[in-house]
Amino acid sequence: MDLNLLTTFLSVYKHSSITVAAEELGLTQPAVSAALKRLEKVVARQLFVREGRGIAATGAAVALANKIEAPLHILDSVEHQQQQLHLYCSESVIHYVNHIEQIQFSETPLDESTIFDDLVSQKVDLVIDVMSSKQASLIVETFHHEQAVCLTRRDHPRIRSQLTLAQYFAEQHIALKVRRNNLNTIENLSETPIAQRKVIIETGSLASMLSLCAESDYIAASTRSIAEKLADKLSLQIHEFPFAIKPVPLSMIYHRRYAQDPFHKVKRDQLRQAITQDNNKA
Repeated sequence: MDLNLLTTFLSVYKHSSITVAAEELGLTQPAVSAALKRLEKVVARQLFVREGRGIAATGAAVALANKIEAPLHILDSVEHQQQQLHLYCSESVIHYVNHIEQIQFSETPLDESTIFDDLVSQKVDLVIDVMSSKQASLIVETFHHEQAVCLTRRDHPRIRSQLTLAQYFAEQHIALKVRRNNLNTIENLSETPIAQRKVIIETGSLASMLSLCAESDYIAASTRSIAEKLADKLSLQIHEFPFAIKPVPLSMIYHRRYAQDPFHKVKRDQLRQAITQDNNKA
């Protein structure tokens, strides 16, 4: 049996409300109702009946709750005793935080909807990224801003220290596949609408993008901190963007269920401190 069905059932049983349970679990009301129907098929009993404007537990629901509440509480306690935070982290800052213990690092999915689904389903505990969300069940805490810069190889045949607007749109580009708010990163950060770049290569890896930039005449882009960290090693030159661009916002995104969780709060503080201190030094 899917344990998530039992967790959903207990939340509805505890609150006598599908609406309240949905808010607590970060699910939609139809999803909660569907879970209850699935569980009723498994146990072959009706668990809730309509009572006025709300719902009431049947005798079968009371008996089921009495049987599963203690075991589920034990399982939940074991899970929290493991004390490991699963983190999706932007590649541009992972080198600042990978020393922090009790964190399992994973590559952030390219698709926004996958990230949000993983947060709600508890597949991941925290995301550090440039994205945002208006989902009521998620907290978005913007805690740092970085400047974006362009990069070219040092012996580029046409671009020297200053990158002009004409050169920016005349040259070919390497871009990240990442899309946020239905826009690519540069479109998202530009203060005003910009012409379309000549993107020749799209890659899902920042490291791959900078390596390709070092071996070609293509223009790349990254945050200033990662650019300054790798420019000398890869023989790259750093340029200011030739048009107005907003700072890159870095946010922590996590489910409201973790807002006051002691372990989660400690790890958020450690991550925030590591990123802001190291970037300030840079």
